[in-house]
Amino acid sequence: MRDRSIHEMKSPRFPIATKGILIATAALFIVHYYFLNDEMQSMVTYFFSMRRDGLRSYFLWQPLTYMFLHGGLLHLIFNMLVVFVFGKELERILGPRRFLLLYLGSGIMGGLGWALLSGTGYCIGASGGAMGLLGMYAALFPNRPITLLLLFIFPVTLRARTLALIFAVGSFVLTFWGSRVWGGNVAHSAHLVGLLAGAGYGYQLLHRARRGRDGHLKRSLGDVVGGALRMARGRPHLKMERGGLWESESEPEATPERIDQILDKILARGVGSLNAEERRVLERASADLND
Repeated sequence: MRDRSIHEMKSPRFPIATKGILIATAALFIVHYYFLNDEMQSMVTYFFSMRRDGLRSYFLWQPLTYMFLHGGLLHLIFNMLVVFVFGKELERILGPRRFLLLYLGSGIMGGLGWALLSGTGYCIGASGGAMGLLGMYAALFPNRPITLLLLFIFPVTLRARTLALIFAVGSFVLTFWGSRVWGGNVAHSAHLVGLLAGAGYGYQLLHRARRGRDGHLKRSLGDVVGGALRMARGRPHLKMERGGLWESESEPEATPERIDQILDKILARGVGSLNAEERRVLERASADLND
């Protein structure tokens, strides 16, 4: 099966796998908390949460099913907000199959990591998968600015790589020393392992793309980067041409060969290495794609 060029790739308005995760997780939360009595809720938690003794009893589905249970509305909202923010862009780059592998794989690894490193009581929530999305995003777009609302009030802007590093270091410290000092029931080890799993998968895909083994990823990155550059620049500048017609300033030709050269440069040195002419080529390619 041949790779499609950047001009042939069309992205859905809202990626299907991301939408499915959001809907399924929210629906299961509603059923669990509002349609089951206390006894049934306890039974669901026993069989489908992540528990070390559950694995010993061969409840082998638990590393997957625990991701779809949550301990409260805020727990659900936080995880699904991360999926919403990072999932849409990542799925457009990876495609639905590899995106699900990223999300579910990071969640499964996070659950197993929790069972190995912590393992007390039970673990629920999609935090491992959500942190895997952050890890992948930081690998693909390390210098992309991300704005957070600290305490839901104060805006703080960090680079994706810096944000992922803060979560990784914080989760590491809290995994091994936090419970002794502060206690609490947050599965920091699942956050840590899920984040590392997502970042590791991201670096593996980048390595394959740099070696020419993943043309789809390279072209998808070009589409996303070009669209972001075009949105950042806004409408093209206009000037008066001879004959009295208003026309846009001349743009460099976005040939497939030129696009591939620019995408190779992005993979090797990052988006920040592009000069003004190369940025305009990607903007032009993205505009042609979405016309």
